[in-house]
Amino acid sequence: MKFNFDNLIIWLKKGNIRTLKFLPNKVNIITGNSNTGKTAILDIIDYCLFASRHKISDSIINENVEWYGIRFSINDKCYTVARKAPFKTIVSPDYYFSSTGKIPEKFPHSNITESALKTSLETDFDINHDIKISYGGRVIKANSRISLRYFLLFNTISQDIITHSEEFFDKQKDEKYREALPRTFDLAVGIDNVENILKREKRDEIERELRKLEREDKKLNQKQDAFYTQLAEIVKTAKEFALIPENSNIDDAVSELKKLIAQVDTAIRADIPEKYDSVSQEINIVIRKIRNLKRFSKEYKNYKENLKDTSDSLKPIEFMVEKYSDILKTSIYDEIIASLKEDYIMIKKYIYGKNPMDSNISDIINRYEKRLEELRGEIALLPKEIKSFENDKKKYMFIGEIKAKLSLYEKDQDKEDSSKSAKIEQLKNMLDDLDAELVENRRLLFIKALDETIQDYINFTKSALENYGEYRASFNYKDKSLQLRKPKTDFVENIGSSSNHMFLHLFLFLGLHEIIAKRNIRYVPPFLIIDQFSRPYWGEGESRKEKLDHLDIFKVKTALKLMNYFITCISNSGKEFQMIVFEHINHDLWDDLENVHLVEEFRDGNALIPLSMLSS
Repeated sequence: MKFNFDNLIIWLKKGNIRTLKFLPNKVNIITGNSNTGKTAILDIIDYCLFASRHKISDSIINENVEWYGIRFSINDKCYTVARKAPFKTIVSPDYYFSSTGKIPEKFPHSNITESALKTSLETDFDINHDIKISYGGRVIKANSRISLRYFLLFNTISQDIITHSEEFFDKQKDEKYREALPRTFDLAVGIDNVENILKREKRDEIERELRKLEREDKKLNQKQDAFYTQLAEIVKTAKEFALIPENSNIDDAVSELKKLIAQVDTAIRADIPEKYDSVSQEINIVIRKIRNLKRFSKEYKNYKENLKDTSDSLKPIEFMVEKYSDILKTSIYDEIIASLKEDYIMIKKYIYGKNPMDSNISDIINRYEKRLEELRGEIALLPKEIKSFENDKKKYMFIGEIKAKLSLYEKDQDKEDSSKSAKIEQLKNMLDDLDAELVENRRLLFIKALDETIQDYINFTKSALENYGEYRASFNYKDKSLQLRKPKTDFVENIGSSSNHMFLHLFLFLGLHEIIAKRNIRYVPPFLIIDQFSRPYWGEGESRKEKLDHLDIFKVKTALKLMNYFITCISNSGKEFQMIVFEHINHDLWDDLENVHLVEEFRDGNALIPLSMLSS
């Protein structure tokens, strides 16, 4: 996408308008002395883009301003957004918006709500209701909409962060933005995409529905099991009253009951339940056979144990055979030894050899136990004796009860069982079709691409990095930070110099934006605001320098060359990018860099709010 700031506009309370002009595809530098309002420009842009708190200095700036505004271009559109100045610490809800980029000559007037303006701008960045937070935190709720402001974390390197050894993104002391960064990072850099997010959301929804249906199906099966228990009782009772044949199984019994319901005047059977006695007798026989077989198996096992003891007592025979030539023999020695040896071999063979009886006994017991289970199921449906109804009224009431229970069961089974099974199958098929890409694989590829991209910047600036010039880029995805790895090792160096931390911040953000540009991601606008990258060289407090020494000038100029090189590379790829830089340095450090543009120099009375405007 194309995006660049055209102007910063400030409407002063006295009626004056202060304007700064920025150029696209340039490193736009505003340089000058301290306390001239350079840093306030970043705060003003942030304020106009829906900040819920502000850091604009009240002294000189805010106390003299009525409205703040920015004019910017998105693709082929030009917009002006203005916001009424805050009252001390209280931000204003009043916004002005022009879809043609018109800048009011006098004070703007409120003509749009913040939510409507934000929705309008987010549409240009392809941010819609489909882009949601996948998982929640203490402040940000799961499935809440992603704000444009979350993506703006990729567009600023403030003076508070530029030399930080661990933090690389602004606003990380604010819990909302600290939670927003990991939740939007993958989407911002193209690791994830909306299509994949929607697939995962749909998949989660289907899995929840599937779990619900499977729970209901389990309950239905439990209900059916309970009904079968009731049905068995009904069948048994019907047989007791001789309403159906005593030898019918459960399915046949249900069929007989349906016939009985259709022909209520069916004659009552009066035959004696011989089947019950027959099955009961067979059960007793089978139990007896199982008991006898188990007893035999136990005795057979004891018999083999005794044989083993006998075998152990005959083991000396082996020794005597081995020492045959050393033993003094009698006339019958050979005959006795041969007989004992034959018995010993036969016993060993019987003990350790495979005997059909060993497996046959257990197989026979298993068959009888299965038969016993079948017989017990069968007898559960049989009446012990034939009963008779007191009168036909009782009989018809019983038949009516059977009819009601059967119809209720068939209705539930046909309706619930078939529909749930079909629905479960349908949902499983839908899950198979929703194969979302594995984000983890894309994440690893992204890290590799980012490291390779940043390595080009390290090579470009290695003379300024001194002993770290040959080190390798190593992006820490978990901490969202950039580290340097010693070549051909897995050792990550602890970087001590704040100037090197400054370079690491530049490397990371330029690398992120290069990948974002290559992947045509619209959520993150192609601009970067950098506040005082030369800060490590000027020093602080009493150690602050009046002028930079030769080595510091070389490092500052190397950083400027890197920014200039980045703009050239982006332009050569057919993309656009804009940088806005606030600095103390003099213009002679970039005079030979074709992509650097001096916006204004805040010196000799010139400032964000010039003294001449305050006195007029």
